[in-house]
Amino acid sequence: MGFFSNDAANQSKHTTTTVIAAGCSIIGSLRLSCDMQVDGYVEGVITSEKTLIISAAGRVKAQVTADKVIINGLFDGELFANTVEILPQGKAMGIIHSDDLCIERGGSFIGETQRTSQDQVVSLAKPEHEDAAADNRIENKA
Repeated sequence: MGFFSNDAANQSKHTTTTVIAAGCSIIGSLRLSCDMQVDGYVEGVITSEKTLIISAAGRVKAQVTADKVIINGLFDGELFANTVEILPQGKAMGIIHSDDLCIERGGSFIGETQRTSQDQVVSLAKPEHEDAAADNRIENKA
């Protein structure tokens, strides 16, 4: 199988992970439809349809919305997720909105937990300008 075969392209679509490497800092808003691993520093807002992994070297100071969050580094902020795991080196501070929280021995959490009010936490809404454009198309057809 070559690098440019169709099978390789199809496999990569299903296994995509965005990595913020050690030594890299990002401040702002991130919106992803794939898994994300943070080995560096991220501050701001993170919205992911899949899993966010904060490695032992990773630092995140943000409002996070994701399907699953695995913390083995440092998290500070507000977190909305269906599943949250704090691993032995993980330290979390802030507010966690989840019905499925696991803190392994050695991991720590200082803050507040709240139940989720929806069946699913992650549902990426269209940006407002897309909704307005769709409304205009519907009105023009009528």
